[in-house]
Amino acid sequence: MVWYDYAIIKLGFLFESLANIGLVRKFDCTICLWVNTGALSLAVTNPNTANLTYSLTSANNTFTNTCPFTVNYLNVNSTAGTPATTQNIVAGLFINKPPTTSLSGINLANSGASHPLQACRIYYSQIQLEPTKALTYVNENRSKKVVYRTILTNQYNNTTAGGNFNQLINSGVIHPTGVLIVPFISSQQTGLGDFAWKSCFDTAPTTGHPISLTNLQVSVGGANQLSIIPLKTLWNKSILLRL
Repeated sequence: MVWYDYAIIKLGFLFESLANIGLVRKFDCTICLWVNTGALSLAVTNPNTANLTYSLTSANNTFTNTCPFTVNYLNVNSTAGTPATTQNIVAGLFINKPPTTSLSGINLANSGASHPLQACRIYYSQIQLEPTKALTYVNENRSKKVVYRTILTNQYNNTTAGGNFNQLINSGVIHPTGVLIVPFISSQQTGLGDFAWKSCFDTAPTTGHPISLTNLQVSVGGANQLSIIPLKTLWNKSILLRL
């Protein structure tokens, strides 16, 4: 089965700087977007029965970041379930068309799938001002300060259960406004065959995991800013700390 999707995204949703820049003349820029593309192969056991099982290994998962889809579990003993001859399920997400793959002997490029929209397009509004108003606007905005927020991300794997974690996240950050912590269970503990955010069996990172955190503290410039519930346990799917 091949599914085609279209997306219309405002540039202001992607970059807050573009949302706050206002009217400009002869604006020239390059926008690079990285999309989580990849493919995976699931081994199927006992298809078309009530004991149907799927299994995934990291070797059969080419996603280097989050897996943006889930694979439904169909253990119905009927034509609506997984066919009895199924040995593997191969699925992927790509832009334009699938590349050459070799997962469980299946090359998704042989499907011949090709999206009818072959390239991304950027649309912008053209605004025509009266000459006097345009001159006034240009003169008052020759030197314009654009204020916007940005997000810095870091990922730390294999944090020991019951152990201590102390890490310098980012140096040289000016005026941080908040810290978002999204904990996930490690790949060895999920039973999903890979990290939860890379697995098609989990909806991460849309949903997190209820991890127990104790004595959570955040320091900025060597000064303690937050001390969350000392000597107690904090359970949460995600934690947003405003500094």
